Amino acid sequence: MSKDTTVKLPRGCRIIDFPRIEDDRGALSFAESVNHIPFHIERMFWMYNIPKDKTRGGHSHLEASQVLVPVTGSFMLLIDDGTDKADILMDSASKGILLPPGIWCELRDFAPGTSVMVFTSHPFRMEDYVIDHPEYSSNRVTAVAYEPADREIWNRFVKSSKNGTFLLDRGYMDYHSDRFTDCSLMFYKKGVLIALLPANLRKDEQTVQSHGGLTYGGLVTSASFTAEDALEVFSCAIEYMKNTLGVNRWIYAPIPYIYCSLPAEEDMYALFRNGATVRKTEVASVVDMANRIPFRDSRKYGISKAKKRGLQVVEGNFESDLETFWNILGSLLHDKFDSKPVHTLDEMRLLQSRFPDNIKLYLVKDADKVLAGTVIYDTGTVARTQYIAASAEGKNCGALDMLFWNLLGETYSQRKYFDFGGSTLYGGNHLNEGLIFQKEGFGGRTVVFNTYEMLF
Repeated sequence: MSKDTTVKLPRGCRIIDFPRIEDDRGALSFAESVNHIPFHIERMFWMYNIPKDKTRGGHSHLEASQVLVPVTGSFMLLIDDGTDKADILMDSASKGILLPPGIWCELRDFAPGTSVMVFTSHPFRMEDYVIDHPEYSSNRVTAVAYEPADREIWNRFVKSSKNGTFLLDRGYMDYHSDRFTDCSLMFYKKGVLIALLPANLRKDEQTVQSHGGLTYGGLVTSASFTAEDALEVFSCAIEYMKNTLGVNRWIYAPIPYIYCSLPAEEDMYALFRNGATVRKTEVASVVDMANRIPFRDSRKYGISKAKKRGLQVVEGNFESDLETFWNILGSLLHDKFDSKPVHTLDEMRLLQSRFPDNIKLYLVKDADKVLAGTVIYDTGTVARTQYIAASAEGKNCGALDMLFWNLLGETYSQRKYFDFGGSTLYGGNHLNEGLIFQKEGFGGRTVVFNTYEMLF
């Protein structure tokens, strides 16, 4: 098998080079689950004594990923995702090929003595097989359960989508995978990935929810995604949730419009068509950076005090400065709300190490003393305050006023929106009037973040 770089493999397919150890006794290759095979191996089978004029395969899978290895001999492999196809000679026992869900495959032209080893990500289930190629190539939307082997495909789609952000990258989503039972879905139409659904399963409640570890988690969609596509995807998703996951409720948190690079509210229409009701309403304070409202006089007075004090706004270091800020934040949350930050200190450092261009720490200092700060999540379109805190001394000398005067006026002045985050509790039934007054003093005005419920 030669790596012909001129051959475009269908989506998600790739050649795998297995370790090869060779001496005068012969050659040895091996494969380890997850390490070389990009999934946990649930099943293995092998084919042999295959007549030259026969074909094998002739199907795709809804959920299972496979790796094919020609242990002896050779064969031709046709792979097709409905858009791209490739015909590949498989003739090396030290090379395999990954076939993700939705890839049609046909094996033919077997050389005498050929044997083929197949590793799969799922046990055998006849209902996982799609054996009618015309059906596979039709306009029907198919839901495929996300698997770790799909990580690259998922992340690439998020980056090219019209409403995905780095929070929906698997590097962010999976940092706390031990807390959630992931049941994210990938939706294909004619073999083309058209949407993602970040989600987790609450089995005891027979519920699928937009991923509980994220602020939002509605459909992530491509620029070509339409309202009709949304209706088909919702229908497909509900059928999958009912029949495969055995649930009867879907909690859905759309991606707010301010985070979209293009209009992307096709899912809002699908929610209406499927009888969704509002489960909770949260209020975020957002600054439209092209139409900024001036700071209130009280905020301007705080800036004046901070300047007279000689305070400085600096970018903080996540190794040396974050713990100091975290102590201020932790004390504030404990004293006012008897709570603590959603992320631990180590989790925040881990996430920042994975997304150093997106997660920043800004501090207000009096000489070397930290008085206030904020952790910013920057999507490129929106800068969002993930955490804000000031010490008692910082509050008295206008440290936060100076901080946001600097961030809005300079650091993030080219962003489309600046999101100060929410000011509501208990599903939106309590408005923290003091907190929202402060955010509105910086020019923030309300964007509603709704969460919906569908029963089926």
